[in-house]
Amino acid sequence: MNLERAFEVMDEFDLQGLVLGEPVNVYHALGYWPQLGKTRMGQPPTTFALLSRDARQKPGLVASRFIYYYTYVDGGFASDVQVYLYQEADDDSESEALLPPDMLGAEFPDRKQAPLSPVERRRRQALDAATAARGTSADAGAALVRAMKEMGLWQGRIACDHVVTAAVCERHGHPGEIVPGDNILRWIRLIKSPLEVRLMRRAAIANVGAVNAVGQAVRAGASHSELRHLFEVEAARLGNRALFLNVDRVSSELSDGVISDGQAFFIDGVSHSHHYHGDYARTVFVGEPVPAARRAAQAVSHAWQSIRERLRPGMRYSDIAALGQDAVRKGGFNVAVGIGPHSVGLMHTDEPGRDAGGFFGKLDLTLRENMILSVDCPVMDTGVGGSAHIEDLMLITAEGAEPLHDIGEPVITV
Repeated sequence: MNLERAFEVMDEFDLQGLVLGEPVNVYHALGYWPQLGKTRMGQPPTTFALLSRDARQKPGLVASRFIYYYTYVDGGFASDVQVYLYQEADDDSESEALLPPDMLGAEFPDRKQAPLSPVERRRRQALDAATAARGTSADAGAALVRAMKEMGLWQGRIACDHVVTAAVCERHGHPGEIVPGDNILRWIRLIKSPLEVRLMRRAAIANVGAVNAVGQAVRAGASHSELRHLFEVEAARLGNRALFLNVDRVSSELSDGVISDGQAFFIDGVSHSHHYHGDYARTVFVGEPVPAARRAAQAVSHAWQSIRERLRPGMRYSDIAALGQDAVRKGGFNVAVGIGPHSVGLMHTDEPGRDAGGFFGKLDLTLRENMILSVDCPVMDTGVGGSAHIEDLMLITAEGAEPLHDIGEPVITV
């Protein structure tokens, strides 16, 4: 997490801190993706990250003894985290008293029939140290309340990202104010830290390699499912996890079209490394396309190049869209091109929005240094002999913008 940005956003929203339970937000704060979160095990939060506006406070982690021992310790995380452990329990007992040592569970007892392995020894030492430092609460609710109190978050205004936190606070008579945190966290994630930029660059390069490998392998007769499978294989080979490959405007995995000779179509692939996303699209010609399809591919390439050369801090999303449309018009292209800027990070569209009656509404965001931007440039026309699209990831710099990966050619011809 970009802590400087986090403190800036907390000041803007008058927050004393953040209490986070959603896996993506725990990961962003601590680098640890909770094992039992909804994205893996389908459960509500049992592990929490806490961040105080007081820069003197180290981040906090609330976790069960089992999860701390069995998953967290193995990540080799920095020791500058305040750890609050609790005993596994089915519900919130309301008791905030620490458990005496004789009531602690015997997690993975040492039978002493052989020396502990390095993993066993590391886990045991870490669990014993965390227990000695702050003891063990009776349950998750008690541990969360104790962490909030000791970190100075109990009285003030905090943002949380899950109803579990609000429910625990209500049961324990929380005197402060709680506000929804999802959009606040998106404001934080908008500006990347140097580490995040490196992770994004890694993800982007691997994603580009996987998409280009699919493009080079396309032949007449290939099915959409074969191309999607190849993308998954290539993404994995390059260190990413595939999320989806849109082929010729078709994103449904239930649809299985077949590529034909002379076809023009785009492939748009998204995959991630360490949860940071790559997003890249190119047009593919299988042989010679009809003139209208070739012209469409030229239009999107011209629009994107015109935009890319002028990206800089201070531009708004609406400026980008207007610039792209102006380039299409001045280039003499009678083609409808959709210009869609969006931030990319821990999500494909990782940016704050406006409340549109409970739905996500697009904001006209202003570009800032260390944002990572994608600008979708698909042809919207039908009846032109195919589809066309181009998309790259750009890091906004102090003076302009630079690609996170090799731009390469706008069209793959096979």
